[in-house]
Amino acid sequence: MVKCANCENPANYTNADPGTNPVNYCAKCLPLWLRDRASQGHFPLVEAIDEEKPKKKKTAKSAK
Repeated sequence: MVKCANCENPANYTNADPGTNPVNYCAKCLPLWLRDRASQGHFPLVEAIDEEKPKKKKTAKSAK
């Protein structure tokens, strides 16, 4: 469950506009100036992403 950045409620929206750090909000804590865009579907909730770096794949060297 993703929680709101401002309270303990479950988040409903993720504001992840370019140039900003993603912030999760519940409907109550979503800033007023973002509510119109949220109602238009601009802030879908993004589940936590595993930030582990991808492992490098071993490539077989071709014998010539």
